Amino acid sequence: MWPALVLGGALALGPTPAPTSPAQSSVSGSPVVSRPANSAPIASPSEPEPQTLTIEVPLAPAPPPATTQIKPAAPTAAPDRWPLMNALQGTWYGAELDDQRLAVSGWASMTFTGSTDRHDQLPMGFNYLANQFTLQQNLVRVERFVDPNATTPTWGFRSDTILPGVDYRFTIARGLFDHQLVADNGAPNLYGIDPVQFYGELYVPEVGRGLDIKLGRFFALFGAESIDTTQNAVYSRAYNFLYNPYTHTGLLTTLKLTDAWTVQNGIVTGSDVFIDPAANPTYIGSAKWAPPTGRDSVLVSVILGKGRYDAARSFSNPELFDLVYAHKVSDRLTYTVDATYSFQTGFPNVGFVNNWGVVQYLTYQFSSKLFATSRLEFFDDVQGQRTGFKGLYTVLTTGVTYKVAPYFWLRPELRYDTNAESRPFEGKPDLFTATLNVLLRW
Repeated sequence: MWPALVLGGALALGPTPAPTSPAQSSVSGSPVVSRPANSAPIASPSEPEPQTLTIEVPLAPAPPPATTQIKPAAPTAAPDRWPLMNALQGTWYGAELDDQRLAVSGWASMTFTGSTDRHDQLPMGFNYLANQFTLQQNLVRVERFVDPNATTPTWGFRSDTILPGVDYRFTIARGLFDHQLVADNGAPNLYGIDPVQFYGELYVPEVGRGLDIKLGRFFALFGAESIDTTQNAVYSRAYNFLYNPYTHTGLLTTLKLTDAWTVQNGIVTGSDVFIDPAANPTYIGSAKWAPPTGRDSVLVSVILGKGRYDAARSFSNPELFDLVYAHKVSDRLTYTVDATYSFQTGFPNVGFVNNWGVVQYLTYQFSSKLFATSRLEFFDDVQGQRTGFKGLYTVLTTGVTYKVAPYFWLRPELRYDTNAESRPFEGKPDLFTATLNVLLRW
């Protein structure tokens, strides 16, 4: 099977890290993006990340009990073993991987979305195709864990690759395989690949209570949702996630100051851009307060760059401010709110453009296998430069995650979208979808 081939390749590389892995559209001349987060505006057209400080939406499918805390600042120990690593346990291959703190895993995320639209649900993203079965993410993860219990520095790496999947269309970065966005007679390929995350990592326990350093491409720090589908409480994504940056490329430090406080600082090439003429130096940072025995956690994040649209390259350079607050109401019920404001200047024929969003999540844990989440979102694309349609989007979503087995999840969902000022959904102001997502982890 192909996982064996991937494993064989990883073993051939030995212990040396080999990272290989958001997102800018190369399409220009349109007032709208096919939504890589920071590309030219579009016409209507997923174990927890160890060091990114996004808040894991409470009781999201990954490790359910840890959902009120923002993602840990210091490196975490190796996650649960999934079927491939379990199958290799006790073999020579498995012993070699374990000795080098290496792991190979992944998942296939498959979706059918029934819709009141006929062709697609854009500007709703990721599961945007109406009344079709799609492979959203076939993700392959290869990683070497740092040792958070070591008394001397340790190194590691992670590589996450969508290989292939529909989701690549939204996560791909300008300057990194973005030719796929115009490969189908000027339109995006249906399925594509994206090395969505790849970085080397150094953990230095002697600095503060632990300093972690990453160099490469990694998920954006802010927000309550993730590219990693296993980390989201409901399957579909909020507009507040879809129309803001996905990934950054550069240097990121994460310093744990106390048991409650962690700070992050980074210098990157811009938002959703790799090595490309559109790149420009950008600061990213965050501060997290999450007492280990408390019921509350707070994450404040910023993206600060030149804040001016690059008209020559049809590329967005937004500045962004984000606040995520989570409160554990009880052992079973958790509330999270994510508020974001983003803006830039110099947009053609408009000048100053901005968008804001507030997303609330209420998650209830029925058992270790069953979770339910309701999400209420307000997202205002004030001038219409992000989604292609101006106005306030109001979205109500209710979804369930049922783990038939640790490696087999079912996620049904109902969602209603409406826009108070425009008609973005195939000429209609509103949209109703019913989605079933099947996730197989290996």
